[in-house]
Amino acid sequence: MTELIWTEGMSVGNDAIDEDHKQIIAILAKLTSAEHGETSEQTINEIFIELEHYVSLHFSREEALLEKAGYIEVKAHKASHQRFIDQLPLLKKEWLAQDCLTCSEKITTFLHQWLITHILEEDLDYVPCLHEFSHSAAREENHPQPSVIAKMAYGLSQRIKLSQRVFITTLLPILGVLLLSFIILFDNYKDYKNVSLALGLNDVIAQVNDISHSLQAERGLASGLISSNYQYFNKQFNAQSLMTDESIERFLTLLESGLDPAVKDNIRFYLAQSRDEFIELKQYRKRLADRTVSFIDTYEAYMRFIEQLLSISEHLTHVDMNSRSANDISAISALLLFKEYTGQVRALGMNMLLAQDHDIFSNASMSMLLGKQLTILRVFHYSASNEQKTLCATACDAQENQQLLRQRFSFVMDEKNIEQRSKYWFNLMSADIDKLKMITDELTANFRAKVQIENQRLENNYYGVLLLLSLFLVSATLFSLILNHSIINPIRLITEALNKMAQGYGNMQFKKKLTDDEIGAMQTAYEKLRRKLLQVDIFQAIVDRQQNEIEYRKSQQAHLKTLAYTDALTGAVNRRHFNKVLADEISQADHDQLPLSIMLLDIDYFKQVNDRFGHAVGDEVLIMFYRACKVAVRSNDVVARIGGEEFVIILPKTNEKNAFQFAERLRDKVQQLEVIVDENKIDLTVSIGVSQWNKYSCSSAEEFVANADRLLYQAKDRGRNRVVM
Repeated sequence: MTELIWTEGMSVGNDAIDEDHKQIIAILAKLTSAEHGETSEQTINEIFIELEHYVSLHFSREEALLEKAGYIEVKAHKASHQRFIDQLPLLKKEWLAQDCLTCSEKITTFLHQWLITHILEEDLDYVPCLHEFSHSAAREENHPQPSVIAKMAYGLSQRIKLSQRVFITTLLPILGVLLLSFIILFDNYKDYKNVSLALGLNDVIAQVNDISHSLQAERGLASGLISSNYQYFNKQFNAQSLMTDESIERFLTLLESGLDPAVKDNIRFYLAQSRDEFIELKQYRKRLADRTVSFIDTYEAYMRFIEQLLSISEHLTHVDMNSRSANDISAISALLLFKEYTGQVRALGMNMLLAQDHDIFSNASMSMLLGKQLTILRVFHYSASNEQKTLCATACDAQENQQLLRQRFSFVMDEKNIEQRSKYWFNLMSADIDKLKMITDELTANFRAKVQIENQRLENNYYGVLLLLSLFLVSATLFSLILNHSIINPIRLITEALNKMAQGYGNMQFKKKLTDDEIGAMQTAYEKLRRKLLQVDIFQAIVDRQQNEIEYRKSQQAHLKTLAYTDALTGAVNRRHFNKVLADEISQADHDQLPLSIMLLDIDYFKQVNDRFGHAVGDEVLIMFYRACKVAVRSNDVVARIGGEEFVIILPKTNEKNAFQFAERLRDKVQQLEVIVDENKIDLTVSIGVSQWNKYSCSSAEEFVANADRLLYQAKDRGRNRVVM
């Protein structure tokens, strides 16, 4: 295999790491030049030990540097290092265990491929990180600081892809316009929600108006039950109670299902209290039917019920809405309270008629109540619009109301008898309360109509603006995508072409020029690079062809050389080469004063195998026999075929006793071989003669072999399938 050569293109920009790579390449060069069979096992072992040591040292240095530089993929890099370290002992074991050139070439090829991948893919990936780290250290030493714009541009390029940067650049002004538009749209939407909320509030006020009016009428009738004609007021009271309960049920249904959450959260406390008050109201009616309550109890009970109810509508002004709607609701709530105070005047007046008071202002409670009326009318006039004030007209005039009240009370006291007073007073005041009810109903209806118109206007504006913004956004996004595609797509095509080139495909060429700008210049540069690489590939193909021819000639020479010293049938060392090897081993044994033994082997009754089954089967038996011997011997032992079925095994550094023991194991192994021919089993045995070299008793290699041959024939004479030493 051709040795790997260091080039500057492999440099990672760090001298220590580059020197490590060079040293590893040098160690691999030793393995490449170590042809198996000619380099000793000890030398191969030493090369692998050196490789393991230096690779571990390199990995430790590299990992420390990457951790210091803050390389994000350092964990994966460490894992790759560990996998290779774990493989090295296995590669060494495989090299030493298998006696073949193919195995050693496979291992050296793998090591070279690993090193190329390690340097050109894994290590060059961290070059930008090392570059940034070294430049940061240099800046700290020299103290020059990059500009803010340079820092921001670098940070942006590190975090956002080019396609995204182009998209952002295109959309940024549009997003600014959209943001401003959405702020306006959001304000419009808030107004729309407030108006929609006002509609819900209006429903609550209408329900409160109906219930409070019904309760006010019920309170007046309840006062009449206590202070006057029971039969007259009882029938009306029962009918009014049914109307009140129906109004309450409708109100509770609205609260449970048809109320805006913002309103419900705002008046949750008052709603809970109102439910309790309504339950208490039903209990109070039973006591009223039994006539076990006084006028004061009746008056205060109903007043508490109604005020609790009116506090709901009064508290609705605290809900977030525009000021005009809040003022309208405040005006309606004030008028509802004024109507309630008028109902209280009706109830107190009935009690004063029973007490024969001629001046309505003589009662302290009545005076206080009339003062409340004045105050709440001021609130109404402060909050109400001109339209609402016009609609209320004289009914909301405080002075006129008080004068009319004084006249009515005096008229009833002076003109009506005691039996008629309560009924007449109730009817007069009820007419005023009904008039106020009509006014509040109309105010509520007007408010609802106005809110609905405003709601529709805002809704139309909202959806109109939303539609325009959507069209604008779609158009702007489409334009941005087209612009983005016009920049990014050519870059992606060039990138894909470069990646294909990196994978070895140099045939990807552009049929037309993509653009006539910087991207077009990149395309032109790519095409130049492609053509240069094609030229290099062509030259390399020529060189490779020449190299292959040279290698083929070398392999042919090696094959001829192999044929010169190996047996063509079995692959064992032939007789000619055996004589040379044996002479060399004898010389080495004499020089090192180490034992040397040989085993002369002969397959028993081999002629019968040839005669019975043919020479083809005999050849297969010889091959199987050689393989059994080859597997059994050590790597430095030599198995040779010196005759038809005669083999010799040279055992360096082995005395006669150990050789005999080995021969017995081999004999037993041969006896266990199974050779099946046409469902007939051939039983193989071998006779072996074992001899140890002794320069004092043997004068030559021929005499050494002859001695072993004599022992072999002794084994045959003694019955075959045995070892003699």
